[in-house]
Amino acid sequence: MKDKRRILYIIIIFLIIVASIVLISLGIIWNKKTEKPTITTPSVKEIVKEKEQINYQEEEKTKVEETPYNNLLPEYRNQYGNPYIMGRLEIPNLNIDTFVTRYINNEYYLDYNIYNQKDGIGVPFFDFRNTDLQNSRQINIYGHNTTNPNIRGQLPFTNLEAFLDQNIFNNYKDAYLSTDDGIMKYKLVATKIITESNNEHMKLIFLTDNNYHLHLEKLLNDTMYLDTSTSITEKDAILVLQVCNYNPPNTFLLVIYKKVS
Repeated sequence: MKDKRRILYIIIIFLIIVASIVLISLGIIWNKKTEKPTITTPSVKEIVKEKEQINYQEEEKTKVEETPYNNLLPEYRNQYGNPYIMGRLEIPNLNIDTFVTRYINNEYYLDYNIYNQKDGIGVPFFDFRNTDLQNSRQINIYGHNTTNPNIRGQLPFTNLEAFLDQNIFNNYKDAYLSTDDGIMKYKLVATKIITESNNEHMKLIFLTDNNYHLHLEKLLNDTMYLDTSTSITEKDAILVLQVCNYNPPNTFLLVIYKKVS
């Protein structure tokens, strides 16, 4: 009788071990299936090197203009549980493809991610005054930058530094902004490095055409690079991207686009 019990105990223990191994294996497989893919963003040096290798002759194709616009923003808001996702910015040649949020101030998304979870990485966001994205004369989008190599790949606006290279500036011009109203295409016009006190780009309310014209003159003065073949008048709308710049320290890089469609 004791031998039978002993054998029974051994069988039970064996079955428990086998079951544990199976459950652990299934857990590993499930984690692999549900694990989110890691997106690696190439460094600015890698982008510049790649463009130099092809001598800026081969234009990268994008499907942005090839298919009818399908507004997926409501699906993204539902997927991420974030009602403040208001746009999607794509700069194909710089591998920038990011959601753009908007809150009731310009501080919240400095410290909160796309899931509205607090972190130090943030997410690109519209100026809170840009409530009419389709008809705004000027749209501002802000995003973080960093010198920390461990998190640079998580910050899409770090790649705007590529525009500090004049060949990149001269040869890659297109940007696309998708909103609930449609998709807008922009052409690169200028880059500019500013200090915190030089905040002309923060003026977003213009009472007259002349006010806006004077604003454009100041904004496009003292630029780093300027496309003189593209004129901007008071009839045009612009897009301004802002990111921190580290050379010189305590400055900002502005990337300025003109709306073309």
